[in-house]
Amino acid sequence: MQLTAFALALTLAASAIAAPVERAAPGPSGTLVQPQGGVDWDNTGGFGLGHVVYQGVDQDYSNSAGVYHVKTHHIDVYLEAEDGSGSTYYLAKGIAPDSNLVVDEQFQVPIGYGGPTGAYRLVIEETQEGYTPGFPLPITFRAAAPLIQISAGPLP
Repeated sequence: MQLTAFALALTLAASAIAAPVERAAPGPSGTLVQPQGGVDWDNTGGFGLGHVVYQGVDQDYSNSAGVYHVKTHHIDVYLEAEDGSGSTYYLAKGIAPDSNLVVDEQFQVPIGYGGPTGAYRLVIEETQEGYTPGFPLPITFRAAAPLIQISAGPLP
């Protein structure tokens, strides 16, 4: 049976706006290569840089939703304050990996001199494309959240 242009457009639109599935059980996920927990991102003078290297996945996997393969589609990166304030600072959203499934990015630390410093969770939220017999299914989950420090020394 051939799909009409309208039916095809409707199918693509429905899959594009489908809500991502949160992964409730363990499954394949990428690996945060850098930074390791405990690193200090020095933001003295308000121009500090942080560096993230994340290795994505492309492998077979099965679940109850009919997914038979997953591949890292993109990651979001943000800082989450460890002091209980609920403060969140997004560094980037929707960063796609390169052809080797690696995200290698530098970010300016978004906390200016005199602003809050201290302990933050560096949260990596991974979205994978779950291949199914029908249309792709987005699977989103928190892949890593090491504890890092943000510091800022006195102005020179």
